[in-house]
Amino acid sequence: MFDNITECQIFLTRKCNIMCGYCKLTEKQFVNELSIEEWKTALSLIERLGIKTVKLMGGEPTALVGLEEIIRHVNENTNLKFALLSNSMISDERLDSLVEAGLQGYFASVDNLNELTESSDMDKKASAGIMALRKLKRKGVRLLGANVVISPQNLNDLPELISALSNEGIWINLCPVIHTTGSKGEIRWEYRKELSADSHLKESDIPALNDIMIKLLQFKYDGAKIAAPDSYLINMSKYGVNCDWQCGRFSQLRIDADGALMLCNDIRGEVAEKYNIKTMTVEKYEDFKKDWQIERNGLHCPGCYWSCFYLAEDNLANNKLEFYYAEE
Repeated sequence: MFDNITECQIFLTRKCNIMCGYCKLTEKQFVNELSIEEWKTALSLIERLGIKTVKLMGGEPTALVGLEEIIRHVNENTNLKFALLSNSMISDERLDSLVEAGLQGYFASVDNLNELTESSDMDKKASAGIMALRKLKRKGVRLLGANVVISPQNLNDLPELISALSNEGIWINLCPVIHTTGSKGEIRWEYRKELSADSHLKESDIPALNDIMIKLLQFKYDGAKIAAPDSYLINMSKYGVNCDWQCGRFSQLRIDADGALMLCNDIRGEVAEKYNIKTMTVEKYEDFKKDWQIERNGLHCPGCYWSCFYLAEDNLANNKLEFYYAEE
């Protein structure tokens, strides 16, 4: 059941240079985040564990001094394919240094097409993301993507946004805003803030959401660069409104900034107290996967509709590697 896990998400750091209203990941900082040398060792190790693709995340990964050294190590000493997920609130000089280090892929947060005159951090990072993606395209970075969070504020603008991004050669990953905190039952998600009612999709949005998903499916059939599988778009109104989709299996390794192996992106879980990438071995990894499933089965999680989890399960079911769409 576990032998073909190939994807990994890594929180390189919990530090970030902006504040977004839905995230509280940075509220808990570690004094013992992994060093650059420890991350280099960890990335070599996870390849030996069977991992083939990695998303380097945060916090904000560019807040990590020495990120370029990690990128060089991955290129020179592993066969891992990787992409950096950034808020793009960085200088042109820093982008250049990442490219020079061998940046393979880059995902920016782009929820709208507003200009830099917008006042909020979320609007500013959307514009900064588009500008960064355009520059990286000119620099020859092959895998370019935009993470688009669907909310009532941008719902009706989605077709125009997806069309504009795709026409520029940018892959689009879609995800509804995750508005719950997992507080139903005995668990509470650690890194998510509960959002106000006007910030998330509601039942009254279902007709418009269904119409827009039909348009996006047609866009995809016509060649638009939409990375989400058809089934994810088809079920958007079913799960995206209620955030009650349930992951069914261990499909993606997740590592926190201190090296802990996590239950999911929003719950460290008891497994994080037992397993750390700094002391990981092939044998311990097998134990971790078994303990992951035991802990997950014991949680009454209300669910989510995180695209990363859904896509990881879909990739496993169809024997595909992450980023496969950019290779075809």
